[in-house]
Amino acid sequence: MRAEELGVPRVATLTALGVIALTLGPAGGAQQQPAPRPVAPPDGVMGFVVQQAISPVLQGPDACPAGLSPKMREQYLLLQNEAERARLSLPVNEKELTTRWQARVFGPNNATNVCSQPDMFPNRPEMRTVESRRSYGMDVDGGTKDSCVHTEFVSPDGDPGIDNQEYRVMGCTKEWRGTDGIKGDMAVGMQQFHTSGEWTQVILLKGVDSLERDDAVEVVYANTPDRPPIDAKGNFLRGASFSVSDKPPRERNVLKGRIENGVLTTEPTEIKLTMTWGQGGARDIRGNRTRYRYHQGRLRMIFQPDGTLSGLLGGYRPVEDIMQSPMLGGAGSALVAGIDCAQVLQTLRKYADGMKDKKTGKCTAVSGALQIVAIPAWVNDISPTQQAAR
Repeated sequence: MRAEELGVPRVATLTALGVIALTLGPAGGAQQQPAPRPVAPPDGVMGFVVQQAISPVLQGPDACPAGLSPKMREQYLLLQNEAERARLSLPVNEKELTTRWQARVFGPNNATNVCSQPDMFPNRPEMRTVESRRSYGMDVDGGTKDSCVHTEFVSPDGDPGIDNQEYRVMGCTKEWRGTDGIKGDMAVGMQQFHTSGEWTQVILLKGVDSLERDDAVEVVYANTPDRPPIDAKGNFLRGASFSVSDKPPRERNVLKGRIENGVLTTEPTEIKLTMTWGQGGARDIRGNRTRYRYHQGRLRMIFQPDGTLSGLLGGYRPVEDIMQSPMLGGAGSALVAGIDCAQVLQTLRKYADGMKDKKTGKCTAVSGALQIVAIPAWVNDISPTQQAAR
């Protein structure tokens, strides 16, 4: 796996791997010097809080040459013939257009809606999907036949075999892509959830003997009930203290990892992390709780010279999990945000490439990735007695 797959710029990655660092020589010219790598602490314990966890998007016109996938209003207009489309697009007919496209949000007698009950709205038009060959991500299936047939991506650095069907389906939505060069609503929103403490995650490494090579590192990847302190610009403050929660529905994943040349890699396993929507300041008192679930999930992280960790979380996500937020929003997701949840769900199922059902032969999950940046922190794990009880 090369630099760009890990979700960090190539020069930064090479520096983190100790390959190059630009410094000024005696004559003021740039010279290549080995970059310093953090050293393992004497007790072998390293803690981090996840400051960023977003789905990586490659900007550029080649990804969505036909444009972004249309919202429900635009989708309705595209279903009309040219003359009717022109008529409904006139300002004087805006009220009629609104009434007609919004009618597609609801079922008979308004008893159902397209986001709360997406399976009851079949045969929606397929979304526009990513057409470029490049994507961030991991080789999740390992080239085996356990996944469903799909077209793999190539990493920005040219490595083949990248599985990221979640990006293929969602990468041409406005929520993901935004305007070229500008983060979409999804990235901004996810950052806010981590900053508010609603989705806060920590990483705790145990038994670290060396960042050059260590064949056995215990990795605790977990939720914390503690809200991260931030500066005036919203950046997490380093060195804050966090506790791994021992109370459900918080999650604590214990992963087997190894380090080679400054890269931490964990073995594939199921990774679950709690997400709480709408809890605000009253954490765990109110709000809908859902989960990140990554089957065959694994971390691939680089130890950066500044002490941070950056890289990817990858694996297979059940298609319904990707729709959690708009489905919780119900009719409002369609009426306000213009999201056709039935269309999204049907497209996700078409491109699903993992968790194949042995009876039907159909896949029920899509490969995906999160770009993660974690900063140093003090992380207090649950006690051995609590661990044994779990």
